[in-house]
Amino acid sequence: MTFWVHYVVPPGAAGNGLPAPGSDDVIVFAQTLDVDSGGDRTVEFSVFAAGGGFQIATDIDCTALLRGAAEEVAVVRAVDAWVVEHMSRAVRIHELLLYRWHEVCSESHRSSIDALQRWLTAQDPSGDYWRSLGAVTSTVC
Repeated sequence: MTFWVHYVVPPGAAGNGLPAPGSDDVIVFAQTLDVDSGGDRTVEFSVFAAGGGFQIATDIDCTALLRGAAEEVAVVRAVDAWVVEHMSRAVRIHELLLYRWHEVCSESHRSSIDALQRWLTAQDPSGDYWRSLGAVTSTVC
């Protein structure tokens, strides 16, 4: 079973260059990025409004990333850099952990990246399944 890498972007963190979907819209696009391994890779992005901010789903295999597959590690580094270039703050998160967050939090807490990070730290203190990017960082992944 494949699980995907997602990014949660809090309200106001998206900068210029990120397509901004309406409340019920999903913007899907492909971006070719240079990766550490010396080549490039085209990543599929799906961006949609969530909790006052955005959620970005990718076609990056999170299971392979967790297993340390060199190609997925390199592409995640490239996408993390792309995310930080376009957003002041975001959290990279494993798909299952994100779904669990949506099950346990209230609608008002979904827009709080600080609440998300506290919850993630409690669930996965070693940060194997998530990473904070941008303005406020933590020592995970």
